Amino acid sequence: MSDTILSGHNLTKEFITRGDGAFSASKNRFRAVDDVSFDVQAGRTLAIVGESGCGKSTTARLASKLLDMTSGTLRFEGEDVTIAGAKELARFRSNVQVVFQDPFSSLNPRHTVERIISAPLDYQGIKVPRGRAALVRELLERVGLNPDHSQRYPGQFSGGQAQRIGIARALAVKPKLVVCDEAVSALDVSVQAIVINLLRDLQADLGLSYIFIAHDLAVVRQIADRVAVMSQGKLVEQGDRDEIFTNPQHEYTKTLLAAVPRINPEWERARAARMAEGTHPDQDVTPRARATTDDGGQA
Repeated sequence: MSDTILSGHNLTKEFITRGDGAFSASKNRFRAVDDVSFDVQAGRTLAIVGESGCGKSTTARLASKLLDMTSGTLRFEGEDVTIAGAKELARFRSNVQVVFQDPFSSLNPRHTVERIISAPLDYQGIKVPRGRAALVRELLERVGLNPDHSQRYPGQFSGGQAQRIGIARALAVKPKLVVCDEAVSALDVSVQAIVINLLRDLQADLGLSYIFIAHDLAVVRQIADRVAVMSQGKLVEQGDRDEIFTNPQHEYTKTLLAAVPRINPEWERARAARMAEGTHPDQDVTPRARATTDDGGQA
């Protein structure tokens, strides 16, 4: 078992909302996350899944300290970071970075790619001996983009390419944990696969840990080591990926799995036979059905 890098214990987040009516003075409490606990192992991926509004993205924001919790405890590498001072918070955020859902909303359209990727270095006061331009070029190449495009703007890239820029920005401060908050849900299916493969390669090369927020279990199955299922703010089930997918215990988990599209069994058997023969598994698939393998990057 890998060492635990991040632990959340009994995390709870309440929001204050106004009562009924535009001029109502009464206030209500809405509990978006209710007594949630989890562990993230070093070098592994914890996926948190559930329908929209279940509290998974709020949990991600608590885990990355973009939101303060109402109650509970958060520990990073064994150190309590629930209430952190400025120095402790800066150190935490250099180790924990976030990739957001919509790259075009999270990337400043007025800034060049070089400025966007190097921005975390400014916030952390990190000096780069060989120069920031060289680091940015290296990061662009690592995520499969052309290093010569560092002076371009986000609007000049496709959605998949823009998300790669977001990933490069997250890597700039050499984090140990990356929180991917619906990081592929805004992308086309074929581009999703490319970004997932990139994240897996980066994990293998850099030893990264991930918290991966998603509602698509087909995507989760490709990347997760452990899966935590949320419903109405509560964590209803968690376990190893294969356990969750093959032997779910909670009815809500079974409902989510039942909604996952199934591959045509005859097509899958024919594909397996072609692989056994050593031929290309998709050679008989029409161009319309075959997924693209390029989102415009130099992957």
